[in-house]
Amino acid sequence: MKNFSMKWLLVAVICALAAVGAAAQTNSYTSMLNTIQMQNQSWYKQLNSYNQQFGGAARNAVQPRQAQPGTAAGQQQLAPGLPQYPITATDFYSLPVRVMPDHLANEQAALTPEQKTVMRVMYSQLLDDFERLNRRNNMAAALTFAVRASLLAVYGRQLSQAEIDQLGWNFNSVLAANPQFITMAPKEKQVLYESLIITGGTITVLQTEGVQQNNLAMTVQATELGQSVLKQWLNM
Repeated sequence: MKNFSMKWLLVAVICALAAVGAAAQTNSYTSMLNTIQMQNQSWYKQLNSYNQQFGGAARNAVQPRQAQPGTAAGQQQLAPGLPQYPITATDFYSLPVRVMPDHLANEQAALTPEQKTVMRVMYSQLLDDFERLNRRNNMAAALTFAVRASLLAVYGRQLSQAEIDQLGWNFNSVLAANPQFITMAPKEKQVLYESLIITGGTITVLQTEGVQQNNLAMTVQATELGQSVLKQWLNM
């Protein structure tokens, strides 16, 4: 699986961010994030609703039936002996245009038109950055991205590259073998894919900027959103 990293999108992994170009981009994301957050601190909660609405079939495939006793915090017990599928098994055909940047911005009635424009630009840029560095239109990649960010925000656990790869292949295998996921409509897959990426990026930026700015509200939001992702997808 390709390395997942980028900064708000850089899900757990903007963590690994260290290049000068990445840092400059981070400042741009931070400025846009602060503009939105100062006006409306509830916007990020929308992301959960889309994960819940469109992720049911995928979650049923991914969630372990029962947590294993003795598993340490932040360590997910992965199913052994999964059949291997090519990464293309969780690819999907995308629509001609993206769905979530406009949809999320339009639902924010409290934002001014200018602020909605900022939100659209930010979400679109995050998706662009993710797809430039990772596999495009692939559900396993997007899910790994969101889970990786959540584990870091909630447990302070940064996955190794080997763990990231293993997690991605496990997600790919369980999704590819699930009839409900396979039969999801292309638009449903695209909505879920974009929501996962935006969610992972949101968690990373809130956590990173919360620490740098000593902003407790941001770090709390990152933790809460990460907890929601882990609960929804891994039943952790």
